[in-house]
Amino acid sequence: MQSMRWYAGLALIVVCACGGDGEAGPASSGSGGTAGTGGTAGTGGTAGTGGTAGTGGTAGTGGTAGGGGEAGTGGVAGSGGTAGGGGSPWPPRHNETSPLGTNLSGIADWTGDWAFVDAFKMSRPWISGSSSQWDDGRDLDLDEHGWVLSLKPDQIARTLMFWGEKDHFPGGQYVVLYEGRGTIEYWNGATKNDGLSAAGRDVIDVDPTKGGIGINITAIDTSDPLRNIRLIMPGGVCSDDPYASCSSDADCAGTCESFEKNYATQIFHPTFLDRIKTYRLLRYMDWMDTNNSGLTNWADRPLVDDARWRSNGVPVEIMVELANRLGADPWFCMPHLATDDFVTQFATLVHQRLRPDLRAWVEYSNEVWNGMFDQSGHARDQGLALGLSADSFQAGLFYQSMRSVQMFQIWEQVYGGPGGFVRVMAAQSANPWTGEQVLSFQNAYEHTDAFAIAPYFGWNANPSDASTIASMSLDELVNRVSSEILPTVLQAMQANKAKADSFGVPLVAYEGGQHFVGVSGGENNDDINQKFDALNRDPRMGDLYAAYLDGWKSAGGQDFVHYVNCGAWSKWGRWGALEWIEQPRTDAPKYDALQTFIENNDRWW
Repeated sequence: MQSMRWYAGLALIVVCACGGDGEAGPASSGSGGTAGTGGTAGTGGTAGTGGTAGTGGTAGTGGTAGGGGEAGTGGVAGSGGTAGGGGSPWPPRHNETSPLGTNLSGIADWTGDWAFVDAFKMSRPWISGSSSQWDDGRDLDLDEHGWVLSLKPDQIARTLMFWGEKDHFPGGQYVVLYEGRGTIEYWNGATKNDGLSAAGRDVIDVDPTKGGIGINITAIDTSDPLRNIRLIMPGGVCSDDPYASCSSDADCAGTCESFEKNYATQIFHPTFLDRIKTYRLLRYMDWMDTNNSGLTNWADRPLVDDARWRSNGVPVEIMVELANRLGADPWFCMPHLATDDFVTQFATLVHQRLRPDLRAWVEYSNEVWNGMFDQSGHARDQGLALGLSADSFQAGLFYQSMRSVQMFQIWEQVYGGPGGFVRVMAAQSANPWTGEQVLSFQNAYEHTDAFAIAPYFGWNANPSDASTIASMSLDELVNRVSSEILPTVLQAMQANKAKADSFGVPLVAYEGGQHFVGVSGGENNDDINQKFDALNRDPRMGDLYAAYLDGWKSAGGQDFVHYVNCGAWSKWGRWGALEWIEQPRTDAPKYDALQTFIENNDRWW
């Protein structure tokens, strides 16, 4: 079939991601039965979590927190394996002149951004419970890839998918494929269809109006444990259009290729691909679970054949494959504890698999200046220990600069020089002094291709702001943003551009967009949350975005990477340009403004 041109040679893969935040209520009795042996062998999974940075900070000495497949030949190999051969053209690109990129939200069971046709990849980590307790705190007996090997007396292993996404994920018949023997029960929005199910293949009827999908494992045959569980979403992809999902041939000019038949090669849901296809750059900060990462050694990296990809992030093979599919440059945030060997192996894999017309962007961790993250404390400790400065904040910036250059030099050794990838040095937008520190230390600017900031505009609202915000009409809030908040951010853009120019380095944005969020207890105030939700849904937010992006262009900034493409809103922030992946563009003023800017502005540098 025509679409198989794009994915020829893909090794068999099963991707599995787990979410993490939030709590589920008590389990209801589900439909189930005894699972038999069977299923198709597979590998992998994907995950990651959110975590967003803010705009604040104290100038000078303080910082405050704010809120694969191989290119050309195709294929995502399992851990330690190699991708298949063959292949030919990639899918058509829609981003060649785009000036914008996007951060991707972390993989989770509640995010609203279903990236994978195998929805188990977005499932929550196993929860140990019993017939009388939702979470009993007992350890689960898991293999090295995260599959349940055995259960203690009256122990249930639970997981959740599409939790909190009521009515915002597809209904219909899902197919559950698995290997091994045991008892699987389905509950909440899912019911097993016994008439259509067989050993190794369950069919479940899903009603999103009843909530997300719950899965319980209540019994395990220890001689042949349940494993390699895949939850295949309904429908398929059009053979003539890799960005179009379908339920039958009538939806396509060609044929509708079933996800059950092609999930191992399709991997990414076409709706997900469609909503990000215009972005020229994909920043994987959340997919790599960058903030507070404990990942140190290459042997501990997430593997394609892991049950879940959440705890240490998404395997690099999958991130490269997504970049290859879309023709988008990947932006990697290297773990702050990573050894030189880790960096070498990571760079080698990217160099081998990334299609040759793309360039990897490489950054040391994320927001090392931001004291809310472990990487900031690590950098300060290391900087002080090395005697880089007597001031802890400056010592942390100097260590970030030094370690970034060391990491860049490793990539240069792999690539045979600095030209094949982009070396990113990041700093705090609201404090241009931080940029001067990281660029000037030991002449780091000579080893830097892009100086990155996060020029958010918004309001970090404390409880003391609640009465002010409650008393403001939406019109008054919009006027305040337009007349006071936005101009201040545009001035910061210009100041950072001047700083970048003084070092001869282009200015880019690693994150950006609106930043209206309650902090320090303000997140629990109903007046703040209701007003900020309304502002983000108001069409005038699109006008604010247009002025904001025009200001970035006028300031001379280059690649602008928005935070984030899609994510359910909460009291912790309204980061998603889309609240759910199928949200109409007409109902999503931020997403519409971003797409309109792309349509009206080719890259100007």
